[in-house]
Amino acid sequence: SIVHIAAHVMHMLAVAAAPPMQHDELGQLILSEEEQLSGTPLEEQAFGPRLVPISGAMIAAIMLFIYLTAVTCVRRGTNALMRCLGGFKLFSRMHSMWPLLYILLLLHAPARLWIWFFFPVLFVIVDRLILTQHQRPFSRLICAELLPFDVLHLKFELPEGFSYQAGQYVLLGWRGEWHPFTLTSAPEERVLTVHIRAPDSLDWCSALRRRLTYEAPVAAGFTKIEYPPKAGTTIRYVKCIDLQTKRVYSRPDPSSTTLSVTPSSQPRKNSHDVVVDVDPDDDGCSFSENALPGDAVVLQLSGPFGAPAQQVWEYETILVVGSGIGVTPFVSILRSVQQRAAHRTAILGSTSTSAFAKRRPARDTVHSSNGAVKSREELIRDVIPMPSRVHFVWVVRDQREVDWFYGLLSEAIRGPAKDIVEINMFLTGEIELSKVRRLDCTNKQFFGRPNWGRVFSQLKSEHPEDHVGVFLCGSPEIGVQLARQSQIHSDPTFPKAGMKFSFHKENF
Repeated sequence: SIVHIAAHVMHMLAVAAAPPMQHDELGQLILSEEEQLSGTPLEEQAFGPRLVPISGAMIAAIMLFIYLTAVTCVRRGTNALMRCLGGFKLFSRMHSMWPLLYILLLLHAPARLWIWFFFPVLFVIVDRLILTQHQRPFSRLICAELLPFDVLHLKFELPEGFSYQAGQYVLLGWRGEWHPFTLTSAPEERVLTVHIRAPDSLDWCSALRRRLTYEAPVAAGFTKIEYPPKAGTTIRYVKCIDLQTKRVYSRPDPSSTTLSVTPSSQPRKNSHDVVVDVDPDDDGCSFSENALPGDAVVLQLSGPFGAPAQQVWEYETILVVGSGIGVTPFVSILRSVQQRAAHRTAILGSTSTSAFAKRRPARDTVHSSNGAVKSREELIRDVIPMPSRVHFVWVVRDQREVDWFYGLLSEAIRGPAKDIVEINMFLTGEIELSKVRRLDCTNKQFFGRPNWGRVFSQLKSEHPEDHVGVFLCGSPEIGVQLARQSQIHSDPTFPKAGMKFSFHKENF
């Protein structure tokens, strides 16, 4: 872009410095376009046909601001200046100017650019049409729990008609901003839960954490609440509906907490109730000043949205790799595995999953419509699909990341399918051995980066005839290694003989 702009500036200066050509009103000299522009002053060139120089300058400025606001310190608001300028909201608003950028590009060079815009614009239109089909309900928050190291656990009531699969994610909307979070609940649990890492360095996430665990309870009249709230603080919320707009919001529930509550926590209907949780720019939310009480929290959910991890049900054996916070989609999957295993055992009347995890034929058989004979076990497996073996590799940098999600992971593997789940953890950063503790939910703990060649070789020896699904939620660097090892260790003769690894990734 800089070279393009510099070339135009030099050309305009050359045209302005050139001697003007003789005026040819009769068109007898047959002058080229460049010769006709010879000697034209800069101001006349700037305001020429379609205002090309001005539109070019505007395009360059918009692209520059889009690039600058995409820098990590701006998006995450990691310093006071960026938080003062708006942080993620500044990033979002600058990137929402992309339609204006496309219009200016078409005005700048319509004869050359429209053909390159046709298919991208078509994709954008299809994407917008798909987004309009996703619900954006105002969701009822059941409770907000603060976990160690500023991890916020939110539990929502499942909106009516909201159907999702393990591994998918939703967009959480609050105060005019929408952020994606992977669901950590299983569809069989009939609730929605998300875990949000909300340190002070993340402006929106930390503001939501403070609002739910301190500001809203204080506004509700909670007196015995510390600041900052400690890990383990749980605030339950009740569902409320604004009668004018029919929109749902949540308020802290004083009856379900051990904290002391003053009478001011009761519903207030005087002129001092002001809206502090609604962004006036958020989809045209037009609440009047007295519409909501001061402790109200307005949250929206959009989705669910698909992710590669939801394809785990297509495989009998899976290798799932999560790095850091990338453990969240696999927590949802592990919880769903436990729920499906419980359903299988309830139907089959067994106390463990071994009867169907190894695909052994059962005595009870039925005939399908095409004449094939299927055992009752096979029918249950078709109706309630789940992997028969789960190999989970968790890559973390230090003990802090382990503490973030240890409780979440250990809870997810409890259940009838715990024997089919193998968890190996790799601590890759500098670690003080005295602070390392044995984790009950892991089979093995390693220090250092995984040797992926050895991991894949071991899996190939354990499952010599299987089609193994490999799933990653983590850094792209790990994805490159997993893709390479999947290709190296797959047999070209599959499916006639041998085994195969199929790689699916989700990077962040």
